[in-house]
Amino acid sequence: MNACAARRVSELMNARSIWLCLGMAAAIGCAHQKVVLVQSTPKLEILNQQIKTNPNDAQALSNRGYVLALLGRKDEARADLQKAVALKDNAPMHNRVGWAYLNNGDYADAVREFETAAKQSNFKAHYDYYSLALGYWGTGDTKRALENYQLAVERDPRFVEYKSLSERTSEWTPLERRAIHETYVLWSKTWKP
Repeated sequence: MNACAARRVSELMNARSIWLCLGMAAAIGCAHQKVVLVQSTPKLEILNQQIKTNPNDAQALSNRGYVLALLGRKDEARADLQKAVALKDNAPMHNRVGWAYLNNGDYADAVREFETAAKQSNFKAHYDYYSLALGYWGTGDTKRALENYQLAVERDPRFVEYKSLSERTSEWTPLERRAIHETYVLWSKTWKP
């Protein structure tokens, strides 16, 4: 291998190692460490353009708030989320905003939004109970997290078995997956059919 090729392989291995380490950190739940590598994404640019065109587009604001939360831009995320709920005060919007707060690490705000969504839907939306379980997990309220997980299981049997739960949540963020999986583990140890 010539020197140029060897240097290129070394560069690729270093880049690959960085991404592997970042992936492993996310997978094992190092969400408490503040590492922000990406400040923007193509999706964020699209949302910025949508909001520039229509500053009162509640859905675009909630979506941008969610993306900003994932990017670690907490204050900007909160501002968008608050405006989205002010513009569209309904159950799906409160639930969506709750997920963004969860990923932002604002667990008390996530619970507030999930509770509001559940009350507005009269606890009939398919996401009410597992969203509440996630929020209560975040605040450390294990008892309420498990109670709501049980209700989620009664509504959606995919939450009973680990394999189907894993498939059901495969596109969730690492934090969302960790929350539901930790709740599942506790629930599965105490659940009696």
